[in-house]
Amino acid sequence: MKAIFFNLLLSICTYSALAQGVQIKAGDQFPDVLIKNLINSPVKAIQLGQKHDNKIYILNLWGTWCSPCIPEMDALAKLQLRNPGSIQVIGISNEKPSRLQNYLIKKTSKVWLCSDTSEFFYKLFAFAYVGQSAIVDAKGKVVALVKSDSINQKMIDRLVKGLTIKSTAEIKEKPVNNHDDIFAVDSTLIHSFTLRGYIKGQHSGSRRYTGKSAFDGRRISFTNASMASLYKDAYGIVSEKQLIYELPEKEVSDFDNKETLYSLDLLVKPEERDSLMVILQNKLRVLLPVKARIEYRLMPVYTLINKNFKQKESSDEKLSYSFSGQGYDGQGATLANFANDYLSNEFSLPVVDETGLTKRYNIKTNVAMRNRESILKSINDIGLDVVKQDRKMKVLVFYK
Repeated sequence: MKAIFFNLLLSICTYSALAQGVQIKAGDQFPDVLIKNLINSPVKAIQLGQKHDNKIYILNLWGTWCSPCIPEMDALAKLQLRNPGSIQVIGISNEKPSRLQNYLIKKTSKVWLCSDTSEFFYKLFAFAYVGQSAIVDAKGKVVALVKSDSINQKMIDRLVKGLTIKSTAEIKEKPVNNHDDIFAVDSTLIHSFTLRGYIKGQHSGSRRYTGKSAFDGRRISFTNASMASLYKDAYGIVSEKQLIYELPEKEVSDFDNKETLYSLDLLVKPEERDSLMVILQNKLRVLLPVKARIEYRLMPVYTLINKNFKQKESSDEKLSYSFSGQGYDGQGATLANFANDYLSNEFSLPVVDETGLTKRYNIKTNVAMRNRESILKSINDIGLDVVKQDRKMKVLVFYK
């Protein structure tokens, strides 16, 4: 009993120590911790440092909410079937077991799935994003951290022979600025503008300030954004299909080249609140090396139609929303918001609201797996549908 308690205490202490920020790198021994909550394997947990099957283990960090992860998992499953005595893939997700069980109903697989809702392993390897894998050899050594879509038969053959594998995974950078507001904008400022290059340790993204903020409706920020992302937001372009390039696309959007990324913050005067995006457009055209113009072209789109819409009308006068691969959750949202902000991001074409519904609603959808079929089902479930048609749409043309 004492031995069991000691081992349990050691395991807890090891997890706690690792959670404090210890990062496992290629060349390190896999830590003495259990991979638990395995839902379709012969065992409920495994300790890679103490296994005896002489296999190479591929720990793929993924999620059913990540659309590129689905084909990556399919490819890994095929590799495992082709190399049954050599490799075992474990797909580690931050999702609950019930959601992973639903995935297995649709896709039977010999890849073991692991529920890691604390994101322990994601943090352990300091991956910048999912769709990346840690490869552990038969002796429990982490031989490489790689992008999951780079794993192929040639790599497996090299691993089996004990040859070196180059790590290609992107690791989170430590931030050089831990302040809440990296642009140092405070409520005493009437207006300001900052344009910088890449900021180490910051996620790529944007933020609009609304609601109770002192900057309500008059401030917008971007961190580590491409020129295409900046222009797209400034001009209200909702789909990648509305972008036209009169120069190589990599000159406008290349997240692998940090020299082409920008961080920007714009705060306008209170009386200029309604002109925020126009002011942003003007600054981008003057300051960026790539220019952009608006044109209108006939193109295929999806139109959002009302079949039997059944979401609650909202008393909120302002929009508040979030979405992920698991669906949309919005308060005070119009159907146009839902189509532009969410559906146009998820589908391969722009989505135009033609429901005829103009009020604000509390809209919530539940997507079982991030693919077209599941997203379509989620909107059918709330009484909506999409129809493919041709429409004259605004497009953004990049040029020099």
